[in-house]
Amino acid sequence: MLIARRFALGASVLTLGLIAACGESSTAPGGETELISRVTITFTPVGGGAPITAYIDDPDGNGPQAPTAQVGALSLVAAGSYTGSIKFENRLANPIEDRNEEVLREANEHRVYYAVAGGLAPSGLSLTTTDRDGQGRPLGLAFTALVGATAGGQNGNLRVVLCHYDDAPKVGTSTSCQGETDIDVTFAVSARN
Repeated sequence: MLIARRFALGASVLTLGLIAACGESSTAPGGETELISRVTITFTPVGGGAPITAYIDDPDGNGPQAPTAQVGALSLVAAGSYTGSIKFENRLANPIEDRNEEVLREANEHRVYYAVAGGLAPSGLSLTTTDRDGQGRPLGLAFTALVGATAGGQNGNLRVVLCHYDDAPKVGTSTSCQGETDIDVTFAVSARN
C-alpha cells in the first residue's frame, strides 16, 4: 500500500512537471509555437484610398494540411506606396483568438519574414518592417510596401513566415527564419498600371 502511494505521488509530480514545461511562452522551458488558422494581410495606399486585403486559412495551423486558397485579390498599383499590416488569428478557438496580442507580448521571441518571388522580384515589390521588438530588432506586424514604377502587369508571390525563437537566438539582421515556424503561407500579388 505504501509503495502504491509513493508511486502515485511520484507519477503526479512527474505529470505536473511535464505540464509546466509546455508553457505558452518560450521564455519558459519547452515554449511552444502558436496555433494560427488565418493570416490576413492588408495594404493601405499612402495618401488615401481603400485598403486592399486578402486572407488565407490553414485548417490545422502549421500542421500537415495545406492552407486553403487565398480569399481576396492583392492588386497593387505600379509606383504605389502602401502601409501594411499582418493579422494572425486562431479561428479554431471559440471565441476567436487574436494571436497578434501574443506576438506583441512576446515580441522578443517572434519575427515576421516577408519574401517576394515571381515577376515582382527583385525590384517590383519591396517590403520594409516598421515595428520593432523591445531590443530594437524587426518584428514585422507592420510594414511599408513600395511597388516599382515598371512593375505594372507583373504577377508574383509574397511569402509570409511567422518565426518563433525558442532555442535559437533572434538575430536582427537575419533574412530568413532561424527558429520554429508558427505559420508559413504564400499570397498571390499583382501590380497594375
